[in-house]
Amino acid sequence: MRTSSLFSFRVLLCLTGLFPTTALPAPAQETSSDTTIVGEWSAEESYFRPVIRLERAANGSLVAFLAGNAEKKGTPFSKTRLRGDSLFLESDRMSVQFRGVLLVKQRVIKGRWSQGERSATLTLTPVEEAAADESAPTTSSRPQHPEKPYPYRTEEVTFKSESDGVTLAGTLSMPDKEGPHPAVVLLQGSGDNGRDYAYRGHKFFLVLADHLTRHGIAVLRYDLRGVDESEGRLSGASLEDLARDAASALRFLKERPSIEAGSVGLVGHSMGGMIAPWIHDQFQDAAFLALLAPLSLPGHQVLSQQRARIADVAGASPAEVDSIRKQSRWIFEILRSDRDSADVASQLRPIFRNGGAQNDRLQLKVEANTSPWFRDFARYDPRPALRQVEVPILVLFGGEDLLVPPQQNAAPMRAALADSRSNRVSVRVLEGLNHRMQPTKTERASETAEIETTIAPEVLEQLTKWIRDRVGFE
Repeated sequence: MRTSSLFSFRVLLCLTGLFPTTALPAPAQETSSDTTIVGEWSAEESYFRPVIRLERAANGSLVAFLAGNAEKKGTPFSKTRLRGDSLFLESDRMSVQFRGVLLVKQRVIKGRWSQGERSATLTLTPVEEAAADESAPTTSSRPQHPEKPYPYRTEEVTFKSESDGVTLAGTLSMPDKEGPHPAVVLLQGSGDNGRDYAYRGHKFFLVLADHLTRHGIAVLRYDLRGVDESEGRLSGASLEDLARDAASALRFLKERPSIEAGSVGLVGHSMGGMIAPWIHDQFQDAAFLALLAPLSLPGHQVLSQQRARIADVAGASPAEVDSIRKQSRWIFEILRSDRDSADVASQLRPIFRNGGAQNDRLQLKVEANTSPWFRDFARYDPRPALRQVEVPILVLFGGEDLLVPPQQNAAPMRAALADSRSNRVSVRVLEGLNHRMQPTKTERASETAEIETTIAPEVLEQLTKWIRDRVGFE
């Protein structure tokens, strides 16, 4: 059985193979419209995650593209046809066909994707804009998204990175009461993330910053370099560059007269949680560390298992899961080698080409995999920095997290921190939560868009109480 691989910059690495077959859903008795069908659609319940962009051409006809990333329109399909609620896409160049049904009320397109001998049943959902205008009407906002006017002050700020002097932009939220205030810097996970850490209609860091600020804690959240209003280029940055960016944010907060310099900590999610102890140990000390779903093992060990776990949940056979796991390990062995990027690219290119990637799509995958920060991420081992921690540290894992499962990461985290000098360590697994700390039922990534809760209340409450206890709030 032959498996193939497809890479998405935001989700790091996607591996595809032969999919289980199911019947195509019957056409829905609903009416489609331009406003419903036009836009980007993505499938995330399987281990193959295409992004399809549908647009209206100048002559009014519907055209579709297999999107590359947010800056590039992508590869056009040779045929695009919408008849009633039935959507048909075909690409002779990529040997791809998609037949689907638009379900307007559910805002999904359900159908079958075929590529050569491989096929998959996919549910496409709209890709939400990552940086929606906060001043826009909030009738369609998530319940936890705060509405203006806020009961605290916000300020748009900029600061220089100590790494290379690029200017980073962010938002500082401050309690209304007179300071100085304890504070935190929020650190995002991997990908081209803005200050709100937005995904699938949720603004995770907006919600987190709102909750913490309402409880007396100032919060700085910022756009990663090269994203939104921050200068620089993310794809050319190393993991150390990102760590130094965060250290500069920490120093910027400490120097604010309204901030209590000795009570400034780091709150990091996923990759942000993985590198927070390193930032504290090597670049700028923090008063405390709070890590949400952090990797506790070398990046390649966690990432090489992700696609297999997702494939298993998506219904792949044991043989397919095993094949995906082996191929993923092979790719990460290449990525974490000492070879230069050109050599690594030459080894990855035939793997991706055999998986069906061609031309621009192939180049995007190679560039994403060989970017300095991603190769660093694959090689980085967080345990030495964890053993050096001497400040209070809280670690929260989601019990149903597929990307950073507690079954793999909680024990190494506890072992490393047991060897640390910190006398205030708390490692907790919160059952029923996914990677983004939301209550989940299916464990599938596509459920993120369906869940109304942006961050589980128990996470907000436990994190806030723990920080307030550490900084001396009564």
